[in-house]
Amino acid sequence: MTETNPKTVALLGATGSVGGQYARAALDAGFSLRALARDITKLSVADRPAVTAIQGDATSIDDVAQLIDGADVVVSCVGNPNKTTHIMAVTANNVLEAAALQAVPPRCIFISSIGAGDSSWLIGKMMQVVGGRSGFADYEAADLRIRTETQVPVTLVRPYGLTDKDGKGVYKATTKVPVTFALPIARADLAKFLLDATTDPQWDGPKGVQLTGVR
Repeated sequence: MTETNPKTVALLGATGSVGGQYARAALDAGFSLRALARDITKLSVADRPAVTAIQGDATSIDDVAQLIDGADVVVSCVGNPNKTTHIMAVTANNVLEAAALQAVPPRCIFISSIGAGDSSWLIGKMMQVVGGRSGFADYEAADLRIRTETQVPVTLVRPYGLTDKDGKGVYKATTKVPVTFALPIARADLAKFLLDATTDPQWDGPKGVQLTGVR
């Protein structure tokens, strides 16, 4: 297993639940953080000295390029905010295009979902019911864009059934598909996996990591 020692993390989706928990954990672990937010007043860690808050939008490639300039790792906690606003695919494309332009492309970690790709036909159908077909199609498009990237090192994380329960500090991660049985995972434990993946590239690659909770 090879570990890396990143110093600066660029974070998208920093004002969301997962992004906020990841931001606090990354700062506590000693990283510098560049965080993109449409409204930086909603950024819970904006007053921390190791934070550079950048006002902007993940759907703007110029804003994304500014965010990731000089970053060692990019973490995207972006999700579709509702059933009618779909930003997953455009965000993934913006991050990967901007990263590919850097002399040394940063590692890029993305949140997708079990059900996308070939991870689980059944959960994919459930996602279409819950989030709508167009929302699921956006996840699929983003997942495919990440899986087919060739210039930038990527980690594709597919969690299942996110909850707001207290984290257990453990998770189950696998690249095996399809998933036939899965337990929901707390957002806190997803944030822990993202932090672990920030320094440990064992999950890098286009296959996708299926992430679930444990009993």
